[in-house]
Amino acid sequence: MAVNNISNLINSRIRLTGISSGLDTDAIIEQLMSVERAKVDKIKQEKQILEWKRDIYRDIINKLRSITDEYFNVLKPKTNFTSQSAFTSFKISSSNESVVTVTANASAASKVHSITVHSLASAAKIVGTSGLVDGIKGSNAVNTLSLQGKEINVTLDGVTKTIALEDYTSLSDLETKLESALAKAFGTGKIDVVTTGGSIEFKCLLNGSTLSISDTANNYISSLGFSNGQKNFITGNSDVNSDFSLYTDGSFKITVGNGTAQTINISDATSIDDLVAKIQQAIDSNSELSGKVHVSNDGSKLTFISVSGETVKLTSGDSNNVLDKLGFSDGATITATSSTVIDLSGNEKGKTFIININGVDKIIEIDKDYNDLDELASYIQNQLGGTVNVTKDASGSRLVFSTGGADRLIFKKGPEDGLEKLGFTANDNRSNRISLTTKLDSLSTIFKNDLNIADPDANVVFTINGQTIDVGKTYANATLSDVMNAINSSSAGVKITYDSLNDRFIMESKTMGATSEIELTDTDPANGLLKAMGLIGGTYTAGTDAEFDLDGVTGMKRSTNEFTIEGVTYSLKGVSSEPVKIDVKADIDAVVENIKNFVNSYNEMLAKINSVLTEERYRDYLPLTDDQKKAMSEDDIKLWEQKAKSGLLRSDSILENIVTNLRRALYDKVEGCSLSLYQIGITTGSYQDKGKLVIDEEKLRAALTDNYDAVVQLFTQGSQYTYSEALNDPNKRAVRYKEAGIAQRIYDILQDNIRITRNANGKKGILLEKAGIAGDLTEYDNLIVNEIKAKETLIDEMLVKIYKKEEYYYSKFAAMEKMLDAMNSQSMWLTQQFSNYY
Repeated sequence: MAVNNISNLINSRIRLTGISSGLDTDAIIEQLMSVERAKVDKIKQEKQILEWKRDIYRDIINKLRSITDEYFNVLKPKTNFTSQSAFTSFKISSSNESVVTVTANASAASKVHSITVHSLASAAKIVGTSGLVDGIKGSNAVNTLSLQGKEINVTLDGVTKTIALEDYTSLSDLETKLESALAKAFGTGKIDVVTTGGSIEFKCLLNGSTLSISDTANNYISSLGFSNGQKNFITGNSDVNSDFSLYTDGSFKITVGNGTAQTINISDATSIDDLVAKIQQAIDSNSELSGKVHVSNDGSKLTFISVSGETVKLTSGDSNNVLDKLGFSDGATITATSSTVIDLSGNEKGKTFIININGVDKIIEIDKDYNDLDELASYIQNQLGGTVNVTKDASGSRLVFSTGGADRLIFKKGPEDGLEKLGFTANDNRSNRISLTTKLDSLSTIFKNDLNIADPDANVVFTINGQTIDVGKTYANATLSDVMNAINSSSAGVKITYDSLNDRFIMESKTMGATSEIELTDTDPANGLLKAMGLIGGTYTAGTDAEFDLDGVTGMKRSTNEFTIEGVTYSLKGVSSEPVKIDVKADIDAVVENIKNFVNSYNEMLAKINSVLTEERYRDYLPLTDDQKKAMSEDDIKLWEQKAKSGLLRSDSILENIVTNLRRALYDKVEGCSLSLYQIGITTGSYQDKGKLVIDEEKLRAALTDNYDAVVQLFTQGSQYTYSEALNDPNKRAVRYKEAGIAQRIYDILQDNIRITRNANGKKGILLEKAGIAGDLTEYDNLIVNEIKAKETLIDEMLVKIYKKEEYYYSKFAAMEKMLDAMNSQSMWLTQQFSNYY
């Protein structure tokens, strides 16, 4: 049973005591139990001390781990003091960095090198043919010279301009005026227009520029004040409710234009046709609505039509509203089919829009510039025919489209056909650069070398360097970007890029050297994809090795431009006729700084441990009980606990052993090494410094300069046995200690205490076994935690005993109360009996 659960059980009981005796039973029992509770508080204090000790140990463990991670970590070679890399830093200079740059690793030596680069390594490469697409030329002849009102978009290097076409007298006139318009938009000498055999072609006169053409959006319908898709009718969102009894004495309202809402009353209905007839009858009998609104049905839904071209709005009735049952929401509206104010200042000729009448599109193309609105209205009405009326509104500046019957009108954008009028088809090329995002099937005739596609639904498959590459998409769905991605992610060992300046593809081997190559097998022997992309038929260049002379050795070769020789990595950048001098010098300053950082971190670790070992212990300051905390402020509690925590690990044997072993490791001779720490300028300070290391920087620099190898040996020398091999064998451990350098010894000491692997006895590091660490199994299984668990179990047992003893006392007092109650009752009876005789 958990401690808190037992405490809650004890404290939650409600008793009524001392009724007969008048005694304060609770107070008496509380005094009787105070001694027992004091025993529990003592165990709780012992548990709290254990928890504080655990936390202090873990704080030290984290410090040791941070030192290990920074200075004994193979993943951090620059600061790994068990490796030469921590002592290796060079100052390197190249007399010509445009030819070669250099870096050096731990195995490099201070030396002046001389290199002459005759040639660089290169990869096999195919530079595809330029100009992958045919010119921007229409397949058909220009079919009309009356092009006023038509527009096209022309884009040059990302800048798009809209070019308005005109009425032309001849192809020559079209060519001249269109060139003039393009020159005005982009500047002269950039785009040429050529007409040949009745067809028109756009040519870019700038090298490396991208030119494309496209149709403009036909927004003339918007300039008239209509939205694309606007209707003169509205159909219900849902079917008419088929329970026609619901419409009896039903109503809804219709508002036309700026008029007032008119109520439509429905007496009854037997079918949807009957319902429509009665609604239409109510509309026709209303002077505000008659001749303006028509209603119809398709067998399940109703449709209201604005016959007059005015706005029509449907709203709910005041009583027994049936609008929702008719399938319409409150406020459903038909927008007026009237234009905005029309400006007849010109430039209307050639403009187009569409009116769909009962499902049939009527294309209206304005045949000239009008200066009379009546004349324009008459022209549009003649184009529409039928029962659609086009008239001026009362202001005389707008056109109103109405119907003489029940015509349904939909207003649409006109065709975007500027390029079509110039002879371009949907499949004609419209850019001087190949599109990477257009489907291959659509590009097949746009390539200068036509792409043969036998089956558009077949996957795109070809072979490079013996590797079959399946793009994973069909010709109908794949783009050139898909093809490039498939090549670059394949195991063919090549990469492909697109050169937009020259409109060509470049394929290059991912490896350099004379052995790199590119072999292609196309999708079709005659007119395959790789040929269309200009790769087959492009310029092939074989890979080459880098050739150089180094330190007197001539004719050396490497397959890459970066290589390492004797710890020096050369990166070739260019060729040279004269030798390039490479000066590699040891950077003593950087090594000294690295050693100083290591010593500072070591001193911080040592200071942390020493502070714990020498803290004063205040034995009178025990952990506070719950009752004591209730009587104190938070600040007082904090100050008290600082005293209570102080010195808990004073003179701790584990920590003292770590400090002793570290001091010994620093000054015991390293077998086979001629130097010791004090000889290179690293000594301990005064006795009060408790083992803190002090650096004589001048002496350290001298040692590194005069006896560099011995200094490195002093720190990094290894042993014939690894730490793991010596872990379970005392003899091997002794040999390893004698042979190992100082950094290796410190690493071993830290590992002995914070190692997360187990030895032959199944034990981890000493500190982990003692206090554990978060994130490891020892977090919940270590000596201190097990002691804490034992204390918790003991507290549980003691609380159970307290509970039982309290119950025992209360039962005795309850028995006494019962006896007193009986005595009182008997006394009262006797008194009553005696009173009867007097």
